[in-house]
Amino acid sequence: MVDYIRLALGLIPLGIYLLVMGILAMRRRPTLLTSGQEALQLGFALMGFALIGPIELFFPTGAYAALGHWTWLLLIALYGLFVLLFALQRKPAWTVLGLDSQGLQNVLQVALREGNIEHDWLGSHLQIPGWEVQAMIEPSRGFKNVSHLNATGKQRNILGWYQLERLVVSSPLFSQTRSPAKSPRWVQAGLLVVLGVLCLALAALWIDKDMERLQRLISQILIG
Repeated sequence: MVDYIRLALGLIPLGIYLLVMGILAMRRRPTLLTSGQEALQLGFALMGFALIGPIELFFPTGAYAALGHWTWLLLIALYGLFVLLFALQRKPAWTVLGLDSQGLQNVLQVALREGNIEHDWLGSHLQIPGWEVQAMIEPSRGFKNVSHLNATGKQRNILGWYQLERLVVSSPLFSQTRSPAKSPRWVQAGLLVVLGVLCLALAALWIDKDMERLQRLISQILIG
């Protein structure tokens, strides 16, 4: 027998993630996402499947006997801590939506020059000695108007990366950059939005099929 409630629980976070990423990709202004933010978003997208998969498979029945339905809340919090730990351990990197690699390099050059920050360029490799930042600009595979800035070398100063992020985001050139109204990214962004809406609609349909069971589960959680 198909468990519609569990399937809906797995699809809802994924649908929200796809919808948000599609909306961000549709923006005319560039959007800067750090590697940590991407990890948190991915962790949220997979949360539903983690609950109905490995978390339920290794469910602590002893803790459930003592704590009841509060066990699920503790397991969700534990999953969130694991995702947060993974996000904090990611190496410094950016993903810039709505800006290609050449555009990102131009923004960095102007921002660093206007901020009087000592820096050196070797092709697409950037080095800022004062902030202990070494990075490489790379284009995104399959996405023309998406670029990446990845850390290189062994010395990585998180504070320096934070200062560079603030400098770029506050740069007038970054905020004033606009992507073409007719761009291939609109097709990709529209596909993400459609997939997100389909996931949420399918989840709503499955919940409606098993609404009585869902109401019983909610009543059990609220009562005890």
